[in-house]
Amino acid sequence: MPDQETAQVPDELLKSTDGDHENVESLADQPELEMSEEHVDSESALTRVCSACSVQSQTQGEYCPNCGKGFLKANAWKNRRVRVAAIVIAAVVLLGGAGAAIATTVAHNNEVVAAEASAKAARIEKDKVAARLAATAKAQEEADDAERAIRLSMVGEVEGSITTDAQKRVSEETLEGPILRSSCTPLGGGSTDDLTALTTTFSCIAISKENADGTASGYRFSATVNWNDGSYTWHLGD
Repeated sequence: MPDQETAQVPDELLKSTDGDHENVESLADQPELEMSEEHVDSESALTRVCSACSVQSQTQGEYCPNCGKGFLKANAWKNRRVRVAAIVIAAVVLLGGAGAAIATTVAHNNEVVAAEASAKAARIEKDKVAARLAATAKAQEEADDAERAIRLSMVGEVEGSITTDAQKRVSEETLEGPILRSSCTPLGGGSTDDLTALTTTFSCIAISKENADGTASGYRFSATVNWNDGSYTWHLGD
């Protein structure tokens, strides 16, 4: 084996070579780092469309590279508009529901008021009808009482006429006196209270003697009264 020769290298050259080696190593390492950083940046960059200029770009920044407008501001404004729109829609829905509920309540209240008014009007009309009927009944009762009083008065007139006639007959000596008074009683179950009867026939007696037992004796007469025209007739005997 041949002998190896060893060359003597100056220290300055070694230092220079070491420094250059370090520089080479640093230069070799630097692009690798930059490439890694660029790779990371490109992977983390977002594709965004600017709402101001409508330019699409890839960037991690919060501002558009083309016009400088902020992405966050536009997005925040959009989000705010969305929130406002949602609030407005919710308010409209709530107001619509409240309006419908109020309308339903008002309609129900109107129906209740109308029903109460109708019932009140019906009660008032019923009271008026009852009052009219009561007034009519009272007036009819008063008229009937007046008619009965008139009939009793006419019976008294008939009895007076028969008494006068009998006394005249005594004076003419066709009857024996004295004639004290006369009394008439309706025949056939008739009554002066029966206002439906147009005429009534009476059995009368011209009393010439009243007995101690409450009976009386005298001369019999018959009489008929027409209640419509207020006339009456009588004659001696049945």
